[in-house]
Amino acid sequence: MKKFNSKKIHPTIPLLGIITFFSIIATAVLHSNDSEFFNAMFGSSTQPLTEHTIIQYSSWYDSIYYIAFIAGLLIGPISDNRGKRKIFITIGSLAFISFSLCLRYSFNFPILLVFRLLQGIAHIMVWQTLMVLVYDYSSPLNLAKSISIYTIFMGMGMGLGIIFGGILANIGVFVPIFFSIISYSIVFILTIILLKEPKKHHQRPSFQESAMLIKKKPELIIPSLFNFVDRLHMGFLISIVPLYLTFVIPLEPGKRSMIFGMSAIPSLILSFPVGKKSDESWGRFKPLIFGSVIYGIALAFTGILSQKSLAIFTSMLLIQGCAQGFTTTPTNSLLGDIVKPENNAMAVSIFNFFGNVGMIIGPMLGLIFGKNYDLAFFVAGIIELVTLGLNVYLGKKKGIVDLIKIKKIENGF
Repeated sequence: MKKFNSKKIHPTIPLLGIITFFSIIATAVLHSNDSEFFNAMFGSSTQPLTEHTIIQYSSWYDSIYYIAFIAGLLIGPISDNRGKRKIFITIGSLAFISFSLCLRYSFNFPILLVFRLLQGIAHIMVWQTLMVLVYDYSSPLNLAKSISIYTIFMGMGMGLGIIFGGILANIGVFVPIFFSIISYSIVFILTIILLKEPKKHHQRPSFQESAMLIKKKPELIIPSLFNFVDRLHMGFLISIVPLYLTFVIPLEPGKRSMIFGMSAIPSLILSFPVGKKSDESWGRFKPLIFGSVIYGIALAFTGILSQKSLAIFTSMLLIQGCAQGFTTTPTNSLLGDIVKPENNAMAVSIFNFFGNVGMIIGPMLGLIFGKNYDLAFFVAGIIELVTLGLNVYLGKKKGIVDLIKIKKIENGF
């Protein structure tokens, strides 16, 4: 088996980051104008949809999309068994383009939901496989640095998509969809022309062996739980921040998107230096513990300290962004430390499944606490701290706190 054992990042990693950027921004722009989109599709100037109907439509529209990501649990073992990656990205990108066109011309809302489900399956096929390839092209000496590159491009795609989506929606109600199609066309072209299969040769586990991976490697639950709570808070913030900036600190849509997008910048800046230190002296758990503690405390007191002050609220979001810069890369890297290369795709499937469940549950916190934003932020912060305590306990029990050192020794580094 050929080892990519240099500290230097493999040249394919930046390409994977660029392709990931276009795949993420293609989906992020679609959350910019739900009200206008549904009215244009199923309402009229004389009979516009009611606010209650739009809320219901939006809820189903987002929920069915995240539910589609469960398909990743099937894509992972198939990819490992076939020993192929590129074909999943090419098929997934073409499928996304096709189902996005069908979405635009749906006759009624149930049909639209079917195409939205298929669009979600196509996206997870691409995004998950790109993530797997990052592990395929990495070694214990450069894993966190490689993941940090991927994380930076993914974060840029999400942040710019949120901001840029509003601009596109102002041009035309269906412009975000057509932009999304163009963006995924770039994904397809770059994959066909530039992306190559990794040259690593390793065993191909059977579907049954992949399905039993969580039983064989129960320590996978630790990075998966970190990802669960990370995505839970992402879903929570995506739902509650626009409401807070609408009803508590009233701002126009453009400014709301700008502040929310700006909060991701510290995480992007810190990703690479934290990844580099995580590969070296820090390991995985030191930055995870530090970042999670800061994030949990900042999130818990966001509502209490802000007191309708935009400056304080924005500052709290920026602190959370800094803290997230210490957690995202080590979490993803810990996953790669635990599994062997032949199980990369299945491990990422399990990891993302936990994350997607968190993404679905996150917005429910806002619904549960209604207008009591202070309590909602406080409970979300406590969830972060409790999960951290559980993971540190499990990490010590499973003996994986210093796993990065063990991994390097096993591979002769």
